[in-house]
Amino acid sequence: MRRIRLGALVLALGLCATPALRAQRLEPPSEGFKFGLGIGATLPMGDFGDSDKLGLNLLGIFQTPLGQSPLYLRVDGLYSSTAHEVGSGTTSILGGTASALYYFSAPAATTRPYALGGLGFFNVDPGANAETKIGFGFGGGLLFNLAGFNAFAEARYVSVQTSGFSRTFIPVTVGMVFGY
Repeated sequence: MRRIRLGALVLALGLCATPALRAQRLEPPSEGFKFGLGIGATLPMGDFGDSDKLGLNLLGIFQTPLGQSPLYLRVDGLYSSTAHEVGSGTTSILGGTASALYYFSAPAATTRPYALGGLGFFNVDPGANAETKIGFGFGGGLLFNLAGFNAFAEARYVSVQTSGFSRTFIPVTVGMVFGY
């Protein structure tokens, strides 16, 4: 009887120590430079939504960790085109932002939710009187492993104050991320 208790105790201690030993043995992959491409819909909001319809956006991203901190620097370029509600014209927006990005999970996780926010410059061309102005954006998304490569889905709120009224829109984008 004493041998059974001793054996059960040794087994229990071994099972308790296994996750700790396994966690020490497995190291998460090191995070490095990433780049990606995406495509999606542009949803004009406010006054911009009154004058333009749903449009298309293209997104290019470059991302790198900021030292040993949990923050990442993300620089992205966005092109968006929306058609006017009345008439045959379009509004084109070309811009770039520098954002801080924070992942809510570990680098080794298969799905990583994130939040980002930053400032940038945007050229807004509604067909006449194009303007380049400072804008801001914030939002979030998911980075996930999809059959051996990384994909993302995100939505952001972007506002650019132009003459007359602000161009506020929500780009909803899906795409691929490469790097490490």
